[in-house]
Amino acid sequence: MKKLFVILLFIFSGVNICNAQLGSYAGAFSRMGFSTRAMGMSNAMVSDVFGGTNGIYNPALATFQQEGKVDLGYTFLSFDRKLNFLGFTTKVKLPQQKQGGAGITLAWLNAGVGDIDGRDNDTRQTGTLTTFENEFYLGTAFLLNDQLSLGVGFKLYYAKLYEEVTTSSFALDFGGVYKVNKNLSLGLTVTDVGAGYEWQTSQIYGSNGNTTKDKFPVTLNLGGSYLLPKDLGIASLGIQQFFNPEFASANSDSLNSVTGDSPNNTVLKFGVEINVVKQFKLRAGLDRIDFASDDFTGNLKPSFGLGFDKNFSKTINLGFEYALQLEPFSSKLIQNIGIAFKFK
Repeated sequence: MKKLFVILLFIFSGVNICNAQLGSYAGAFSRMGFSTRAMGMSNAMVSDVFGGTNGIYNPALATFQQEGKVDLGYTFLSFDRKLNFLGFTTKVKLPQQKQGGAGITLAWLNAGVGDIDGRDNDTRQTGTLTTFENEFYLGTAFLLNDQLSLGVGFKLYYAKLYEEVTTSSFALDFGGVYKVNKNLSLGLTVTDVGAGYEWQTSQIYGSNGNTTKDKFPVTLNLGGSYLLPKDLGIASLGIQQFFNPEFASANSDSLNSVTGDSPNNTVLKFGVEINVVKQFKLRAGLDRIDFASDDFTGNLKPSFGLGFDKNFSKTINLGFEYALQLEPFSSKLIQNIGIAFKFK
């Protein structure tokens, strides 16, 4: 049993290694991307008020979403992994409100690994195992004036590693967007404040069980988005600072702990969306541009995407989208298909 649990822990950590922005830190699935459009533009979305971005990237974006927008996506990943999402963002008017506005975002992000071959110490097959992680998101925002919006995001993480071994965590995001003019916007967020997993194994090993704490990196995101002339499209640029946590492990029966320092990382990302015709768009981007890395090209994560949408009435618009990304540490691409539904 102990050997099986160690193998599962290695596999679960491997998911983070494959998906993390830089390094194998907890919650890596939540940093892979949300919505097919955003993944096609390398997630350079912190300031994009022009293209209908889901507020999970910045809770303050919701106040600029004039239409209600639903995002649904399914991701094809290697190594029996999955990543799927469902989100809703819209601007709302508060009672008795004459100026400004408010915004709300609801989202669910699910990831996991399936078809894990479970075996005991004698290599006998015990069944098929799975792991999963979930992020449940509620974002609220207020438009202080026509240009400035501030927002707060509330996150609940829930994950399972093995049978009784589950954990949950609450975290906060803080964001702001400033629309400089009709063509330029700036955005800022601080994300995953207070997020972290705490794994308890005493239910499996009794008095020999451990408590392992895995904190999430806190990230600072700065970015700008520009509406290209002649309705050509949108260009977005972002800088992301990771404040990586220490690794810590403590025995449940003692105060002993082991910690290790991890260097912080700063990466650049950019994305573009080109309007080929009114209803057809091409997207591309490049993520994880880390000039301090010893392996610069090995960390790069280029992306490509396309989208087609059609108005079915004056109040309903339906879009079909596709995105792919080159994933480091895997020979296969990340591919995502999505549906974007807008309504007034």
